[in-house]
Amino acid sequence: MSAPDWPSTLPQSFLRDGYAEEGADNLIVSEMSVGPAKMRRRTTANVRKISGGIRVTDDQFATLRSFVSDTIADRAMPFIFPDPHGGADLLVRMTSTYKVATLGLEWRVDIELEVLP
Repeated sequence: MSAPDWPSTLPQSFLRDGYAEEGADNLIVSEMSVGPAKMRRRTTANVRKISGGIRVTDDQFATLRSFVSDTIADRAMPFIFPDPHGGADLLVRMTSTYKVATLGLEWRVDIELEVLP
């Protein structure tokens, strides 16, 4: 079964205000009794985190709610999301529930994603 796509009717990029990206913590550190600690790469298949907000209308917010609850089973399934930097689409999963705030007559929805290998 292939992963579903982020709905085309929703914004295809994050707002620049509040966008964040965190590199993968991919090292194993072993303390030695003498000398510096040993460090090695944990895996070549690591994950990284991205988060940001999107600005949506009432109709788009309804689409988002349906996508999260029905299509990706309340965040249990990964999905395809546009790369914020314009590269190839990413396989991601939501790591926490979305957060909603009013933004004039529209909504700002903040989401946190984990980019999968």
